[in-house]
Amino acid sequence: MKRRTKWIIGASLGVPVLLVGGLLLLLQLTSPDSGARLADVEVKRLPDAWIEPEPAQEPATAEPPPVEPPAEVVAPRAPSLDSLNLPLSGTLVMVGDDRPFGEEAFRIERDAEGVSLRAEGKFWFKALIATITLAFDQTLQFDERLEPSEYAATFDAPLGFDRQFQAEFNPDLAVIRSKDEVRELPIDRTRTFILGTFSTYAMIPLLYQLRESLEPVTLETLVFGGPPNSQNDDEEGLPELRIEQLDDGVISFDGGDLQVSRYRLSGNMGAMTLYARGAEFLGLYAGDDEESLFVYRTDYFKEGFDIR
Repeated sequence: MKRRTKWIIGASLGVPVLLVGGLLLLLQLTSPDSGARLADVEVKRLPDAWIEPEPAQEPATAEPPPVEPPAEVVAPRAPSLDSLNLPLSGTLVMVGDDRPFGEEAFRIERDAEGVSLRAEGKFWFKALIATITLAFDQTLQFDERLEPSEYAATFDAPLGFDRQFQAEFNPDLAVIRSKDEVRELPIDRTRTFILGTFSTYAMIPLLYQLRESLEPVTLETLVFGGPPNSQNDDEEGLPELRIEQLDDGVISFDGGDLQVSRYRLSGNMGAMTLYARGAEFLGLYAGDDEESLFVYRTDYFKEGFDIR
């Protein structure tokens, strides 16, 4: 049965809406209904490979088919960046209480260093009688194994809430700079996930494809952009993110139905379900019918999609 969910923002969801937490607490957030309009995004045709054709009918024949000689057994190639079909790009819309409160364009591509994720966008909220807009851009660099190496982000907000981050990730140490502060955190780069804005979730299907792992994976999470003194408390250790691939599911949209991969994300910051097709991130859902958050690819699904 098709289920239409009611999207509202829940403060306990533990998702990157924390980016604006300090600012919104100060301004007494009232509603995400700011009257802001989404940018016009051209809807792309779904890749032909995603649309599965009906199996062809074998023609009737009285003669048995010819016997083919056994094919040479070829060992499957190990996954590599070449198999991920980069570059990937898209536009995300974040929705709460049936109203959008943010949008983000991103691009993932190969470069001389390995792979880069570049994104820019904005969040907007109605606070008191004003509409508060927070614009951001971020760059996340990975090596050939999709292990993080560098991160940089700028968040532009009113009332002196601008924030900038720069970080370098060594095999066992993260060096993070924000304004005049420099922090060093011990890490294991092979199992570290960088959580910035929502586009950073687009790296999860790529990681699973490259590592070719069907077992649940637990990663330590470095969170960027939360309210002051809210992130990466090294005295208690980094928060963990558990990623588990579920059975495939189906989503419905104006063009029909689509079979998708599903990932269960859980840990210190809450639980959510990620939807993808192959290496491409399609959306994210957290919460329930009364308190939830929906993120979707508006360049594929102009009005979002239904979860079945």
